[in-house]
Amino acid sequence: MNRSVGARISQWNYSLLGLLLFTCLLGHAQPQAPAAPIIPSVTDTLRISLPDLEQQVLARNYSLLAQRYQIDIAGAAITQAGLRLNPNLWFQTNLYNPNTGKILPLGTPSQSDLEKQTFNSGYFAVQLQQVLMLAGKRSKMIALAESNRSLAQIAFRDVLRSLRYQLYTTYANLYYDLQALNLFQEELARQQRLVESTRIALQTGGAAPYEVTRLDVANRDLQANISNYKNQIADEQATLRILLRQASPTFILPTALPQQTNPAPALSVALDSALTNRPDLALTQEQIANAQRSLSLERARRTPDLMTGLLYERYGNAYTNFLGLQASIDLPVRNRNQGAIRAAELTAKNAGAGLENMQAVVQSDVLNAYDVLNAYYEQVNSRPPGYLDRIQNISVEASKAYNARNIGLLDYLDKIRTYQQAQLNHINLLNNVFQSQQQLDFVTNTKFF
Repeated sequence: MNRSVGARISQWNYSLLGLLLFTCLLGHAQPQAPAAPIIPSVTDTLRISLPDLEQQVLARNYSLLAQRYQIDIAGAAITQAGLRLNPNLWFQTNLYNPNTGKILPLGTPSQSDLEKQTFNSGYFAVQLQQVLMLAGKRSKMIALAESNRSLAQIAFRDVLRSLRYQLYTTYANLYYDLQALNLFQEELARQQRLVESTRIALQTGGAAPYEVTRLDVANRDLQANISNYKNQIADEQATLRILLRQASPTFILPTALPQQTNPAPALSVALDSALTNRPDLALTQEQIANAQRSLSLERARRTPDLMTGLLYERYGNAYTNFLGLQASIDLPVRNRNQGAIRAAELTAKNAGAGLENMQAVVQSDVLNAYDVLNAYYEQVNSRPPGYLDRIQNISVEASKAYNARNIGLLDYLDKIRTYQQAQLNHINLLNNVFQSQQQLDFVTNTKFF
């Protein structure tokens, strides 16, 4: 009699446990579409696509605005270089005449003074001088200023390239990190329901104490993963806020990130595009031209400038009204601008040596990005048909088997962990494909994807 009652109680316990487990695992019984990402609690949420976000960044980013000002500053320097030197006007007169005791004796001399050639008044002198730059210095200064503006324009292109790459990669990381966060939050919610049902079954003898402990450990792992992804998302939000110059705590929520399935360009095309379009390589080439123009200007400065002028002097020279022609020039005996020329020559050599190294860096960047992209493409293409459906079936079949008590808790958790890792690997693979595409676009400065 006691054995029969005990058997009925045990059967009732297992039935109750099965009902509880079926209720908490029902969410895994059928494949479902991905839910909307669960985002942190913030004051406001900005749902924005990548093209719209890019437009806002281009209009508001501080680095771009600062570099635009550098272009304008360089343009003003061209205007300044083209301006001719101002003439110099010099005036002189007698402040005090001790013979007459008069201050500023500017009146016309008396007839008696004119006859005696004694000019106690009326003296003054006016001189007008103009510096003439020789050896084409002015045109060389303009050419150097134009080269400086070209450097500023190329630097702007490089800042723009880096900014877009940072924006695209951060946006994608945020998009896929939110998907991973959503995955782990859903798994945690499901396993918390499982813990509660197992605790109820524990009270009736339908579950062992170690099962509750093991589920608690699994939940701790999920919570650690959730915390890590929240930290990454917070860093990505901070990066986007800096790019946007946004001080408000608005949460930036990516709306969509379609995968580009375009095949990789031919390697020769990628290399040619990089050598043609990379702004950092163009910057090195322009630095060579800039150094050559600077050297040309320093060599021109060996020739001194010519000072010309006119002098009018009244009552103070050989004639009553003296008009003289002036010309002066420094004699380049000791200073022929040797030091500045030598420095400009060394700068030109250094710039020329850097070009070959920069070309090697560009080619290496393209080869590396090309290999990484093809490796991820190969990984995507090697997945057999129906792979994603079979991933979902792991969870479904594990839930059914555990509900029917065909497998134990540890076996069930192992299958669920396999499902979680497979889903996470899929998310990471999509992100890696997008990131490697953007890397190839970045190193070639060409929009292939």
